[in-house]
Amino acid sequence: MKIRVLSRKSDLAIIQAYEFGEYLQSKFPDTEIEYLTKSTSGDKDLVTPLSEMSSEGVFTNDLRDQLINNQCDLIVHSWKDLPIEVGKQTIIASTLKRSDKRDILFIKKNKINKDGVINVLCSSPRRKYNLENFIKNYLPQKYKIVNFENIRGNIPTRFKKFINSSENNSFIVAKAAIDRILLNQIPRFKELKKELKNYINQCFWTIVPLSINPCSPGQGALAIELRIDDNKLNSLLKKINFKADFENVENERKILKNYGGGCHQKIGVSYIHHQHGTVVSKRGEDEKGAHFEDWYLEKNKKNKSSCNNIKQIYPESLDNYKIFERKQINETAVRISSLKNKCVFISRISALPNQAKINSDNIVWSSGLKTWKKLASKGIWVNGSSDGLGEDFDNNISALTNFPWVKLTHKDAPISNIAERIETYKLEKLDFQIDTKEKKYFYWMSSTAFKYTLNKYPELLEKYHYCGPGNTYNEIYSILGHDKNLFVELSYDSWKKKLLNI
Repeated sequence: MKIRVLSRKSDLAIIQAYEFGEYLQSKFPDTEIEYLTKSTSGDKDLVTPLSEMSSEGVFTNDLRDQLINNQCDLIVHSWKDLPIEVGKQTIIASTLKRSDKRDILFIKKNKINKDGVINVLCSSPRRKYNLENFIKNYLPQKYKIVNFENIRGNIPTRFKKFINSSENNSFIVAKAAIDRILLNQIPRFKELKKELKNYINQCFWTIVPLSINPCSPGQGALAIELRIDDNKLNSLLKKINFKADFENVENERKILKNYGGGCHQKIGVSYIHHQHGTVVSKRGEDEKGAHFEDWYLEKNKKNKSSCNNIKQIYPESLDNYKIFERKQINETAVRISSLKNKCVFISRISALPNQAKINSDNIVWSSGLKTWKKLASKGIWVNGSSDGLGEDFDNNISALTNFPWVKLTHKDAPISNIAERIETYKLEKLDFQIDTKEKKYFYWMSSTAFKYTLNKYPELLEKYHYCGPGNTYNEIYSILGHDKNLFVELSYDSWKKKLLNI
C-alpha cells in the first residue's frame, strides 16, 4: 500500500512527517510512503503575529485543499496549528504518542542579567500572560521589568535571530519542537541538530511547569488528517492511534472552544495522563478579561465519605504538622559542592545543606514549586520540576542532557527510581500527640511520617489517608497492603479545601 504524506516545508514539519511515517512502517512494514511538502500562508507571512492574522488555520488550510483535491492521502499537522473546526470533508483520524507539552525558556549566558530588565522573544498571548509571573518569581536573577517582542519563523530561524540579537536576552518555544529536532535521526538534518545544539550551549534553559503555564491545546501532539470517505486508510490509522493522548487533546480543544477559540486567546489548558487519573491544568483570561486558573486530578478514585468539621482532619494546618526534627548532615556539603555533570534532584529545600554549592555544570530539578522558589531565592538556577506529581513522573530531558541522576534526600528515605543518592539530613522523631478518636482524615507529606505515626497509633489503619501521587503513595500503599482507604490529592491545600468544602 502506497501512502502520500503531506506536511509543511519547514524542517520541523518534515521531521514530524517522518516520525509518523517511520512509526506507521514499524507497524505495517509493507507500507510505501511518499513524502510531499507545501508552503502555507503562515509560512509566507513571517511578519504578522499569529494572534493578529485575519483567519485561523494559516498553517493548515492550504494543506487541506491538497487533501480534498486528492493530491495527497493524509496530512501530518502539529495539532495546535489546527483551527477548532476542521471542516466537513476531512477528519482527524489518529495521533501518535504525544511529546512534551511544556514550553522551554532560554536565556543567553552572556546576558543573564541586564540591569533588572529581560527582553523575551515571544509571539504567543498565552505565554506572555503566564511568563511574567514565572520570570519574576522562579529565576535566581531578579527581573523587575519583563518585555516581550514578537518573533516569527521556523525554529532554527527564530533561534538564530535570538542568538544574534543584541537587545533580546531570552526566547521561549515549545519543548517538543526542540526535542524532535535534537532526537531525529534523518541524515539530511545532521547539520541542523549540530547548529541547534550550538545555540543551546550558549544559553541557560528552564522548562516552565504546566501548573504555572499550561500548554496551547494540542501542543506536542501530531494530528493525522485524511478525507472523511477514505475508509480503508481510516481503518488502518485507528490501529496506531494513541487513544488516551487523542482524548486529552480533544478535551483541551473543547475547553478552548468554550472560551471562544483562536490563537489570540490568553488561554492554556493541559490534560496530563497520570497513573492515578488525569491532571488538568487551566490558566488564562476569558474574553471579558476575567482571570481563571485550576490544577486538579480528574477521574481519580474519590472518598465518598464527608467531613463534618476541621477537628476531624490531621493536620488542621501545616503549622502543627511536626512529626520530625530535621538535622543536616554537614559533611555532605563538600560532596554536593564537588558534583559535576549530574542531574541533581532536590526533594525539598532542607535536603540542600546550607554550606553546599551547586556547580553550574549540573542540571537542577526540584520536586515541586515551593522547593523551586526557595532554591531560586538562594541564587540557584533550576532547570525544571516534577510539578508535585512525583519523582517517578517522566521528566523527559533526554534530548537536552544525558547526565546521570543523583537525589538529595534524608537518611531513611525509601528506595526510588533514582539509584544514586546523597543523604543530606536525618529525621529525629518528636514526641507528638494526636486525638485519634476525633481525627478521621489524614494527609501525609511523606511515607516516613506515616510509618512513624502508625507505629505510635496502630488504630490509624482504619482511618482515611491522603497524599501526593508519587513515592509517598506507593510506600503507604505497600504498608497498608490495599488502597480501599488511601486516596490521592495533589496538595495539602487542595485536600483541605475539598474535604471542608471551602
